[in-house]
Amino acid sequence: MNGYNFLFEIFGVRGSYPIAPSEGTKIGGNTTCVMARTARQIVILDAGSGIIALGKRLVPEILAYQKEHGKPFHITIMFTHTHIDHLLGLPFFAPIYMSQVHLHLIGPPTLGIGFEEILRTQVLPQYFPLTMDEFRSQKSFYDLSENTFVYFDEDEALPHIGDVRSDPINAGHFRIHTMKYYFHPKDGSFPFRIEWKDKKIVFATDIEGYQGGDHRLVQFAQKADLLIHDAQYTQEQYQQFCGYGHSSFAMACDTARQAEVKKLLLFHHDPNNDDQALFKIEKEARKLFANTELAKEGWQQKW
Repeated sequence: MNGYNFLFEIFGVRGSYPIAPSEGTKIGGNTTCVMARTARQIVILDAGSGIIALGKRLVPEILAYQKEHGKPFHITIMFTHTHIDHLLGLPFFAPIYMSQVHLHLIGPPTLGIGFEEILRTQVLPQYFPLTMDEFRSQKSFYDLSENTFVYFDEDEALPHIGDVRSDPINAGHFRIHTMKYYFHPKDGSFPFRIEWKDKKIVFATDIEGYQGGDHRLVQFAQKADLLIHDAQYTQEQYQQFCGYGHSSFAMACDTARQAEVKKLLLFHHDPNNDDQALFKIEKEARKLFANTELAKEGWQQKW
């Protein structure tokens, strides 16, 4: 992998809906999607519109792998929750159309409806020209709970779906732990903690924090190398949209400071906030937690 063993990259940073390129942005206009990968293992978190560009990038790699090995190319996609801005890119994800691909789709049941049924409903004939079974990829569906963790053995692309109540939490060299967050309408969301060897990245989007910090999330993110935290609102916007399931940048900074993380990325940008407004948020956030940046499409962390 060009001199590094692990890559984390951001492909979508917006909340609610994507904004058109014609509106002009250096930050990015796609909805939520990030990727963590090794040379052989690929984990995608959320399938907002950002997953479309990611899919196009993966196609040549998939074809080359198939030509060399003649085996399925495994991709794991985990969903923080099932609101539309985190799902809308999936039917346009190029690998879902490829018979060489095996997709492992992991997400939460919502309001009593199973995760697989939710994804199938998204592409019913009333809404989309192809059904889930007509996509050529192989697909496995798994329900996500707060006891779930996902791990990979050293050289295997196939994910193992574990349960912290019965499986060793140190299994695998590449792991994703979960935490149920209850204050996102209507059935919560799931922050994820990616662990690769001794490195930790916490992805906490679509959460509504507390002024002064959230104790559970602080513990979950303790001493992480990177915290990606929902920061959709300014302080003034939060007064208007309190209860909608998103945080102000001050809440993100409170959590980062108390968790003693090395770096904070502000995420899930409001589509109504242009670059000028976002850079102002970044400037104000740095007064509260110095090592803060705006999450931008194309941002990478390599180890």
